[in-house]
Amino acid sequence: MGNTNTRRKRKRNKHTIGKILAVIQIILSVVFMAVLLVMNVLPMKYVLVIFGVLTFLCVFAFGSQFTRSAHIIGKIDCVLMCFLLVFGNVYLIRTNATLFSITSSNYKIDRIAIAVLKDDAAQTLDDAADYSFGAQSISGSDKVEQAISEASEDIGQDLSYDYYEDPYGLVKDLYDGDIDAIIYNTAYNSSLTEHYPTFEQDIRELKQIEIKTKVDKVSGDNKNVTKDAFTVFVSGIDTEGSIDTTSRSDVNMLVTVNPKTKQVLMTSIPRDYYVQLPGVSGESYDKLTHAGLYGAQCSMDTLSQLFGVDVDYYAKVNFTTLRDMVNALGGVDLDSRYEFTTISGEYFVQGMNYDVDGSSALAFARERYNLPNGDNDRVLNQQIVMKAILNKCMSPAILTGYMGIMESLSDSFETSLSQQQISSLVRMQLDSGAGWDILSSAVVGSGSESTCYSSGDNMLYVMIPDENSVQTAAGFMNQIKSGEVISQEEISGALVN
Repeated sequence: MGNTNTRRKRKRNKHTIGKILAVIQIILSVVFMAVLLVMNVLPMKYVLVIFGVLTFLCVFAFGSQFTRSAHIIGKIDCVLMCFLLVFGNVYLIRTNATLFSITSSNYKIDRIAIAVLKDDAAQTLDDAADYSFGAQSISGSDKVEQAISEASEDIGQDLSYDYYEDPYGLVKDLYDGDIDAIIYNTAYNSSLTEHYPTFEQDIRELKQIEIKTKVDKVSGDNKNVTKDAFTVFVSGIDTEGSIDTTSRSDVNMLVTVNPKTKQVLMTSIPRDYYVQLPGVSGESYDKLTHAGLYGAQCSMDTLSQLFGVDVDYYAKVNFTTLRDMVNALGGVDLDSRYEFTTISGEYFVQGMNYDVDGSSALAFARERYNLPNGDNDRVLNQQIVMKAILNKCMSPAILTGYMGIMESLSDSFETSLSQQQISSLVRMQLDSGAGWDILSSAVVGSGSESTCYSSGDNMLYVMIPDENSVQTAAGFMNQIKSGEVISQEEISGALVN
């Protein structure tokens, strides 16, 4: 009798464990469906199928624990499903969190450096308290002034400094010994390095002050992006790390999308294009790349004025994004128009270069010095990289690289498209499964030298826009927006002529 009672208790205990596992499976299934509905990225037909499958599996898992023959299979089902649902929930929650982070940025970061020459005796800011400082004066910005105030408070005395509107003159006076130290925005590092190639190796930072500023969201129409054509300004900033860091816009591309005709037109603009910056430079001209120093809205307004088209949204990426995304995808295939070696030593053959890793793809996109047409070729190479990434994202590599891609986007991608707009585009694509025709265009210009609004009186290399190519590119954008279907052959023929 005692043995019989013991066996019955063991059976009850086994079934109890199975029921607990089934309840856990049901809870995880409910969470999965809730997150899926909140994200709203799947067409309803897929949501209903998933709901039906999960419901069936939950009913089977729980019901099997009341039978003698199926309870073991039910427990195995519970364990497997719980594992899959945990993974799926992490997958969905991670995606939702990333979408939220890239669409909700409302601040920017300026990094102000206080630096001396590398061989200077001062090791800390306190050591340099009595130095003569040169401070960069940036029109429309008080970030350097804020940094000076913070630094003075830290050392307990006011710093002695003179303002320089010309950042190159600031560095020259440091080299010449006319001032002992400089205070400047690190967003200008790349510009200064172009002028003084060893600049970053020649200085030593005593302190870097990070100033975080809340900014207004970039204005943009709340379009139905699954029905209405729209244009996105894609900005590649010349820095690594946080996407919120103030920086030049090294990659400048207008991407015009027509969801009805399924055509996408990428139009690249050289970074050195000599243009007016609306609301910033007045009647003065500047390089397009410098528009990034004044925010995405300035770049959008500049390109809208240049082409006479509406620029609806922006998407900002940095070099970290490209490198990490390519690595997460397992490399990309780049179809190079030239055989060349980058200044950092990466070699590319003419034609297809297979399985190019993130660092090499970045070098391919940044190179201009060893290309026949300099910056004009660079912007076309940037389109080659973007096309390669899009092609890889539409392949099975997206499944194995998904988590890495989410990681690369979370801190280094930002857009004014809303989370709902991005979700609706994904939902539309999953529902239709239609292919997209990705077209390439670019504007050109001629090299020259002139002064720039953001750089004082120094003569810098600029590119004077070719008005014919600008008007031609604008015409293609308007054709795409109006629903006309055009071919790459038409675009290429117009660019050659």
